[in-house]
Amino acid sequence: MNCYRKLVLACSLSAAALSVAANPEVAKPQAQDGIEKTLIVGCEGAFAPFTYIDDSGNINGFDIDLIKSIGKSLGYDNVSIRVLPFDGLIPALMTGNIDLIISGFTISPERAKKVDFSDPYYLCGLTYLVTKEDAQKYDSFDKLDGESLCLQIGTTGSLFADKFLKNSQKKIFNSPPETYLELGNGGCRAVINDMPVNDFFLSKDKSGRYESVHIGRHVDKEYYGIAVRKGNKKMLDEVNRGLKLVEENGEFERISKEWFGHDIRDTLKE
Repeated sequence: MNCYRKLVLACSLSAAALSVAANPEVAKPQAQDGIEKTLIVGCEGAFAPFTYIDDSGNINGFDIDLIKSIGKSLGYDNVSIRVLPFDGLIPALMTGNIDLIISGFTISPERAKKVDFSDPYYLCGLTYLVTKEDAQKYDSFDKLDGESLCLQIGTTGSLFADKFLKNSQKKIFNSPPETYLELGNGGCRAVINDMPVNDFFLSKDKSGRYESVHIGRHVDKEYYGIAVRKGNKKMLDEVNRGLKLVEENGEFERISKEWFGHDIRDTLKE
């Protein structure tokens, strides 16, 4: 199966997972003795390597392993993952259908108006992918202004394009695999997204057709965090405590090295 077919399959599996995850009859966390304590987590299913549906149809990724480890360290009996469209995560959190969001979720002032964020656990940057034949022509992001761009809805890459590439035609998609498919089909000149997401695609792509360009100017430092409902201080404190526990017991470092080959906490020192 070639890379593009795998990407399309991933999108289909993500939609299937959404149908299963929408079942409302999921136990909420309970503190009483003898009752299972469940942490209900929302994520999207196509944001590799943080949260994505793998070839076996299972939700996988760094963030999945991290939140399961956090849940275990906090004494939860079960961590239940609900796969949702990216733009449906905050509404699901605000209405109480999930307890928190972890999905390569960038801490931003706009989102902080609706949710509260945990301590950051990763420092991310933006890159864009172009075909190798276009790499010299678009060797800086400002040269993309006026061109067609493939973007994922609600992401920092999309917000960056709205702010700095106002003359470009924006093609908006629900997931990264769709943007890469469109780029490969010649439907746009570049895909803008978080660096680890684009890097993960490149690591899996066997065609050798694409090149990544880092966006270093006009970009504020972007940190990933875990989102909880606005004003839910108890959950926020618990999540931050869980992050500290997995850092202290070595689980964070172990999971980081498994997915990235190094401890991603090092990015926070930059």
